[in-house]
Amino acid sequence: MKYYSGVIGKLILFVIVLSSVQFVDGQSLTSTTASFSEQTSYPVFAGKDFIYYFCGSSGHQSGSLYAASSGQQVTFTWDKFTSMSGAFSYYSNETGATSRLSGLSDGCYRVSFRDNGVDYQFRAWIMNGWITPVATITDSNCQSFSLHGIVTGADYSYSDLATNQPVSVNPGYKYIWESNTILMATIQNPVINRPPSINTNYQLQVTDRAGCTESTQVSYESIVPKAQFSWKTDQPSEAQFTNYQAPLPVQFVNESVNGDVDKYEWMLFKEKSALEKEGTSGVIKDSIMETIYLENPAYTYNYTGSYMVKLIAAKQSTGFTCRDTFYLKNYIVIDTSLVKVAPAFTPNGDGINDMLIIRTRSLQSLDFQVFNRWGRIVHRFRKNGYTPGDSELAAWDGKINGKLASPGVYFYVVDAQGRDGKRRRKKGYVELIW
Repeated sequence: MKYYSGVIGKLILFVIVLSSVQFVDGQSLTSTTASFSEQTSYPVFAGKDFIYYFCGSSGHQSGSLYAASSGQQVTFTWDKFTSMSGAFSYYSNETGATSRLSGLSDGCYRVSFRDNGVDYQFRAWIMNGWITPVATITDSNCQSFSLHGIVTGADYSYSDLATNQPVSVNPGYKYIWESNTILMATIQNPVINRPPSINTNYQLQVTDRAGCTESTQVSYESIVPKAQFSWKTDQPSEAQFTNYQAPLPVQFVNESVNGDVDKYEWMLFKEKSALEKEGTSGVIKDSIMETIYLENPAYTYNYTGSYMVKLIAAKQSTGFTCRDTFYLKNYIVIDTSLVKVAPAFTPNGDGINDMLIIRTRSLQSLDFQVFNRWGRIVHRFRKNGYTPGDSELAAWDGKINGKLASPGVYFYVVDAQGRDGKRRRKKGYVELIW
């Protein structure tokens, strides 16, 4: 709005400016410490004003405004809008080239001043933002639980300067849920499926439209177990064989998390090919060979084959007993039977090939005989319930009644029963060399 007035023969120009922008000559109303700013959208009042947001804690008054002239000394008159009356009332004044107000509460502030014969007037809204988030956990069960974000914060609102009608500003809360810096969700109330088996902290960060941010966390007390195990054996491995032989003593190592020690259930399946045969025959039988209720059981596999193992871990809580299942990634494979006799040996005490060793794999019984050229038995080993450690006992040291036998060709006969159900018979000649 412009108007002209004659005063003492001179035409003096007066300009009243209603704005929140900065003029070329430097006249302005701004905030240098605001966290965020945006413009109003008055329903009726013509014009727009800036809204300056300031982040802090509940009840804080951190608003600040900075008014500037072109550099001239002027008198800044500050007014504040009163929603009760719907009008501006005097707040303060200050003389200088600039004027700064701080510690301002919520509301609309207006500054007026005359600079080089022009009247300027600016308005701006102050909103002191704050957020108080609370995180909770509900509906915890074996399959899932719910995270809840409850937020209270500043009431962002201003008034239409023409009608005094309140205008609400949506705080626009944004939610970030994390656990151990891993993003879990970006919604207010997510559901966490497959809960962790360890007590876990969940961090909630809430940010509003002004960039005000606060965080909190909640601790999840796990009611679910995680089943896991490995196995080991004290049977020595042999480089030329991929698998172990029967009988195979196995120690299961329970690596489960959060399971009750008295609720572990080990299921040892029958041999794989036997189960497949049952399946093709259409005869449905129990696939479990044995069930063991110990924390770290030991078991001896007596027969050749491929065996699967399943572990069920359980965790009992009020109203729930949660379970988890773990299967071996690979079968426990036990080698087929084998009998092999070396063609020669040299019992000369040099520590190299001094014994006639019969190589065996997965035998149930062994009858090993060595004859001289006249058919006389010079060595015999016979045992039912044969184990891998018996291989050395079955070996012939080349002696007869404690004396070294004569060099020459000897005849051997092997009759063995394998733990794969096969009978292994073998005969042949072996040379004793000094």
